[in-house]
Amino acid sequence: MTKWQLSRFGLAGLLLGAVTACATQPADERLHSTLWVQTSAEYAVASFQVFSLAAAQADAAIADPEWTALPDVQSREPDLPIAVITDVDETILDNSAFTARNILADRQYTGEAWDRWVSEQGADAVPGAVRYLDWLANQRGVTVFYVTRRKAMHEAATRGNLAKLGFPLSATEDTLLMDDERPGWGSQKNARRLEIASRYRVIQIFGDNLSDFMDVPSTASPATRLERARDTEPMWGTRWFLIPNPIYGDWETALMDGLDPATREAEALRRKLGGLEPY
Repeated sequence: MTKWQLSRFGLAGLLLGAVTACATQPADERLHSTLWVQTSAEYAVASFQVFSLAAAQADAAIADPEWTALPDVQSREPDLPIAVITDVDETILDNSAFTARNILADRQYTGEAWDRWVSEQGADAVPGAVRYLDWLANQRGVTVFYVTRRKAMHEAATRGNLAKLGFPLSATEDTLLMDDERPGWGSQKNARRLEIASRYRVIQIFGDNLSDFMDVPSTASPATRLERARDTEPMWGTRWFLIPNPIYGDWETALMDGLDPATREAEALRRKLGGLEPY
């Protein structure tokens, strides 16, 4: 057998071993949700629908001086300039490739891996997001504020990723507001929403997580979160617009609250199964 044949058979053996390992190990819980985001027409349609629904109401919202997406905190000063607020990750930037890498490498999320991913500026745009926000900014003169849980250390890379994809960024004002960029700006976004609403009339908010629209304690139960959503039903689809994110979010954190790290994996699965309603 030649050296070439040996190397060929060696490579084939490695590939066969990898395939066999993947086939025998339990499927990663994130597999189906990540595939849905990356491959399904239904995900793209759901995202298109969100931005189309927002676009259908934009002109009326701009024209109506009483229209606001933040009725409890909105400044009532007359003739305020108009803005929208959007979350970044999984609302306008699609990071499913990062999750796919972790699945294929059989590893969980780590901060270090996330830092490397952000620095690559490789996230794609959520379907429909660039077209709508660009239209708002350049055809209607609306300022787009990006309010994100990304840390201030990621601002330059995040700005680069957004610009590369064609998202509108102001040349005269900081419209990319990061977690911990200023004192009091934490992962809960209310302080940043208040800051924007004091100077702009905010007509629409976009997010993938309940806390992108309201402050919800990180310890809130699934039942409490659902109650908050129901209490604000008139806002959804008129002033607040949610992009589906089945991969991760506070909905999952709510199920995992209080888990013992030593038994987390088994207990997490038990809680998730317990959350199913078969009838």
